[in-house]
Amino acid sequence: MNRPSHFIGVLVFIHAQFCYKNIMTILTNRCFAKPVLGRVGRVRSRSLTGSAMLLKRKPSISPILFLTISAALAADSTDFSSRADAYLMKLARGEQFSGAVLVATNGEVMLAKGYGLANREHGIANTTNTIFRLASVTKQFTAMCVLILQEEHKLSVTNLICQYVEDCPEAWRAITIHHLLTHTSGIHSFTDFPDNMRFERLPTTVDATVKRFRDKPLDFAPGTKMRYSNSGYVLLGYIIEKVAGKSYGEFVAEKIFQPLGMNHSGYDHPADILPKRASGYSKLGIIIVNCIPFAMDTPHAAGALRSTVADMLIWDQALYSERLIPAKCLEAMFTEYKGGYCYGWVHGKFGSRSEFGHGGGIAGFSTQVIRLPREKVYVVVLSNCDWVKSSDIAEELRRMLFNP
Repeated sequence: MNRPSHFIGVLVFIHAQFCYKNIMTILTNRCFAKPVLGRVGRVRSRSLTGSAMLLKRKPSISPILFLTISAALAADSTDFSSRADAYLMKLARGEQFSGAVLVATNGEVMLAKGYGLANREHGIANTTNTIFRLASVTKQFTAMCVLILQEEHKLSVTNLICQYVEDCPEAWRAITIHHLLTHTSGIHSFTDFPDNMRFERLPTTVDATVKRFRDKPLDFAPGTKMRYSNSGYVLLGYIIEKVAGKSYGEFVAEKIFQPLGMNHSGYDHPADILPKRASGYSKLGIIIVNCIPFAMDTPHAAGALRSTVADMLIWDQALYSERLIPAKCLEAMFTEYKGGYCYGWVHGKFGSRSEFGHGGGIAGFSTQVIRLPREKVYVVVLSNCDWVKSSDIAEELRRMLFNP
């Protein structure tokens, strides 16, 4: 079991001289990721392998020593929680954070708490059950949808996208699904268009959004470069709907959220009456205002999902298992391609440690997730204020965890 902190040395000492009977030590070697910026998102990845070793020794550790070490580990967790809480409270008092945070190691929660207000007009506080828009953190779920369809033999990431796009533009003839997943298609991101904001506010269809960028010239030849493109992930949503025969929201709920028990996650339709959903806020100069309302039809598979910090931990833990797809299929999701991007994740380094992450930004919301698979560490920051630097906050919490 890997634990961040100076207690690793204590545990190694104990293991060398005192061992319980039937201790299972899980040694997972995985490659991880870090964030790259995008309009509705941000982050990176690599490949996964795992091994486990069963150690059997005669029980000889004294109950007093065992209780002493257990108390020390509990104190370490409490120390991190109190320091992290003080850091976040200070940010909240200065209007530099409002939202919810969760930090976990080995699936055990070290910190989970809401800060600031979910609704400023009614004085409703954020909690760990508050629902936030994920923005581009959506992309990792879209990538999983594609891999699920591939596992069901309904498509392949090597397939050309023109198999699914009606009246496919000539410039797209060499683009594959893999290119869309890794931002290497060359298709220009529609979120960079000068008139994009007026479209974001209006109801529309995914077909209509695709028409906005289908006739634009490519930024580069497919596969030659990496440039973050929300257009690519909207196209993935379009393909998912064509292949599955149902809406993107229905498919991600049926294949991911419902099987995992992520009961507070889904496509964020503004018209839905949704208890515990946070209102989003922006700044007009120094004045805090309600954010510009989005219909959420335009972001689609690039950034339209919602969730809670508790649900996001369920998602993280599922990625250590084969509950959704086989481990070999997961390797593609966490393999680093051009520019450090994987399938919906960004790969990077924290010192000598490998990590994956992704961030997101959309009107009223700012998000960031970081996971270190080998150390089994997960950090998620969801904010309902779009000026909040969620990536900086997540990185600071990760630093505090490893450097007490």
